[in-house]
Amino acid sequence: METTEQRNSRIANEDAGAHTAYAHAQDFFNGLATYHIEPQKCGWFWVYVNTPHGRTTTSAKTQEEAEAIIAEWKADTHFAGYPKTFFIKD
Repeated sequence: METTEQRNSRIANEDAGAHTAYAHAQDFFNGLATYHIEPQKCGWFWVYVNTPHGRTTTSAKTQEEAEAIIAEWKADTHFAGYPKTFFIKD
C-alpha cells in the first residue's frame, strides 16, 4: 500500500515530467530544436533532437535512416505528446 508521503512524491515526479515534456514541445515548435547524428562503433547511429528543456533520442541502422528520422521530426505536427496547434496558431 502506498503511503501519503510516497503518493505525494509520485505525484510531484509525474508533474515534473509533464512540465518538462510541455516545455520540450514548446521549445521544439518555437524553432529551438537542434538535431544531431552520432555514429556508434558497432555501425549504427544515435539520433537526437535537443531543446533547452529536453532531448529525444532514437537509433538508426544507417546514416540515410538517421537523416530520414530528422526530416520526419522537422515535419511533425505532434511532439512529446502535444500538437503543434497547441503552441502555434496558424
